[in-house]
Amino acid sequence: FRPRGYMQCKYRDSNNQVFLIMQRAPGLQLDKIWPTLTESEKDDISAKLRQNFDAMRMAECPWPDFFGGLDGSGVHHYLFYCRRGSKKHLGPFYGEDAFVAGLVGNFRAAIERNGRADIKARFYETHFAGVFQGHRPTLTHGDVQQKNIMAAESIGCRNNKGERSFDVVLVDWDYAGWCPDFWEFFTASSPFAFVYWEDDWCWRVQEFLPVWPAEMAVMRMIDQDMRW
Repeated sequence: FRPRGYMQCKYRDSNNQVFLIMQRAPGLQLDKIWPTLTESEKDDISAKLRQNFDAMRMAECPWPDFFGGLDGSGVHHYLFYCRRGSKKHLGPFYGEDAFVAGLVGNFRAAIERNGRADIKARFYETHFAGVFQGHRPTLTHGDVQQKNIMAAESIGCRNNKGERSFDVVLVDWDYAGWCPDFWEFFTASSPFAFVYWEDDWCWRVQEFLPVWPAEMAVMRMIDQDMRW
């Protein structure tokens, strides 16, 4: 699998910063055209996205039992941004237990830094590992929002209802990595609360990403606690 908008080259500068040069993807951001699409056109886009994400889930991680960035670094998500002041993302982690321990440990660091009681941290330390079991490292975009999906009309092509068909391209891979297989839906669904689940995109996402209800419920708890 090679996503369109793929990397042309990568280099590291004298300050040890890594730069990626990506191909420019054609089309418009999906959020700009979504309100104008018919139901069959949305079906077509969901089906194309499903093909992309199915291919991504089939990719094999090059490092056994590895959870972290594509470049071998930490997990690029604010829940893993070190709360002990190192200004780095935690990881990489080897094994799902280590991934969960890193997440819960970062929550403990946050409450200790803010002088809060550790009762919730002890709850997570006791029960998190029982929920998160059997999740393999999966190639993850990490920021699936409509603004990060480019849609270009396929000129001369029609969907199975005779309406417009679109090619879709994922862009903005800054948060990509090898994460547990539930992570893609967790990050994709995080903005739903801001629209009160009243946008049909909230339903459409489950058409192309697997849903993990138990994991989502627990992740939403710690997500809210880390924002508090």
